[in-house]
Amino acid sequence: MEKKESILIVDDDRIIGNNLKLILEEEGYAAVVVDKGFAAIEEIKKRQFDAVLLDLMLPDINGIELLRMFSNKSPETCFIISTGFASLSSAIEALKAGAYEYLIKPFDGDHVKLVIKRGIERRKLSINYRELAERIEKDRRKLEVILKAYQNMVGILALDELADFVTSRAIEIVTAEKSSLMVIDEGSGDLVVRGLKRPKEGKPGWRKAIGEMIAGWVAKQGDVLLVEDIDTDPRLQRYSRHKRYNTGSFICMPLKAEGRIIGIINVADKLAETKVFTEDDLKYLNLLAHQTVAQIENIRLCEKLTSLAVTDALTNLYNHRYFQEELDLEIARAKRYKSALSLIMLDIDTFKKYNDTYGHLQGDKVLKELAAIIRKNIRQIDIPSRYGGEEFIIILPEAGIEEARLVAERIRKKVERMELSSLEKEPAVLAKEIAEAVHKSKSPAERKKSPPAVTVSLGVAAYRSGLNKEELISRADQALYKAKAEGKNKVCLFE
Repeated sequence: MEKKESILIVDDDRIIGNNLKLILEEEGYAAVVVDKGFAAIEEIKKRQFDAVLLDLMLPDINGIELLRMFSNKSPETCFIISTGFASLSSAIEALKAGAYEYLIKPFDGDHVKLVIKRGIERRKLSINYRELAERIEKDRRKLEVILKAYQNMVGILALDELADFVTSRAIEIVTAEKSSLMVIDEGSGDLVVRGLKRPKEGKPGWRKAIGEMIAGWVAKQGDVLLVEDIDTDPRLQRYSRHKRYNTGSFICMPLKAEGRIIGIINVADKLAETKVFTEDDLKYLNLLAHQTVAQIENIRLCEKLTSLAVTDALTNLYNHRYFQEELDLEIARAKRYKSALSLIMLDIDTFKKYNDTYGHLQGDKVLKELAAIIRKNIRQIDIPSRYGGEEFIIILPEAGIEEARLVAERIRKKVERMELSSLEKEPAVLAKEIAEAVHKSKSPAERKKSPPAVTVSLGVAAYRSGLNKEELISRADQALYKAKAEGKNKVCLFE
């Protein structure tokens, strides 16, 4: 039912006041009549009136004084002054105090109706204008935040730093308490939390597979999820409000790059009085998400370019230049903190024969497989590099020579058991003669069946105070030479 506009009639003459009430109620207004100024004050305290028809002369307070009091408290209310003692000065004073119109008694009913109607329409326009101005100002402030975020994002080239920045801006833009940014790990395909704004709870690094939990479901579906109440939303019947959230309203927005889902932005716990996120919040968040996607793609491109600069193209291990730079840093760290540091240098035994027998393409497969074995059998902090040709070298920070020896021995054994049944001879290679030379003790059937096993020789050296980089590499090289000299497929330590 549509709410009636309410009018307060303040007139010391009750007959006039009641007549005005009847006239206005016929027009569909809700009218209240009082005959004193202080009674009017009490009515104003109780409710908001759309219009006040105020007598200039009251027994307890001056009408102009009352008008000033009311107009200061409620400037959008339509105030109409009435009097039976009209003068130009009183009319001007009333208008200056905030009156919309000035009526002279005795009233013409139709004129009163017209003045009231126009006054209320003016009030509605005033309210609409104010609300529009507030909305424009609100949009302006939010767009300024988003524009500034756009400008600042361009300079962020680390994913964790970007995630922290985006979650901070997200809660500012949609006035929320909590926010998170999840990015799809290109290796595992999981959603990983990279940025988190949750007071006193949670840590980045938490991950979920696509399809799991609400964020995983949104990532799988690819559609934004705006929820007013999780407990009543039919799409989320299997989920319930988590105790750590204050409200059941949230937004879960997928980040898309050329149709691919690359992440999710989540916001929860709306701070506004309604506690519910709106389509406007969705609009602002979408603007932030657009630039976030662009910057994630920029960061990943930079990471790939950086990786190409420091990575060996064939094995995906670090290249020789990167190894040299990192060894300088690790030696400096070992000197400063008096910590352990070791090197493992390894070389594929008789690798030339493999290349001659099976061709360089198959030899490359051996190098790739060996690189994979190295990667799987070292720690995350270790630095594996391709030193050159079939030689590899591993920096082991905070590892003594015995710990490094165990790593080297583990790699040696894994390589020894490496499956090579997929190797095939290249047509251009004189495989038969070389294979017979390598396998002269085996039958023709055995020669055809299995290629020779790959083995590696490994040399281990530990950093000692006073050594420079070249001396440490030389010690690992000498230990490797000793392993070769003692029959290959062996780990030797620098004595």
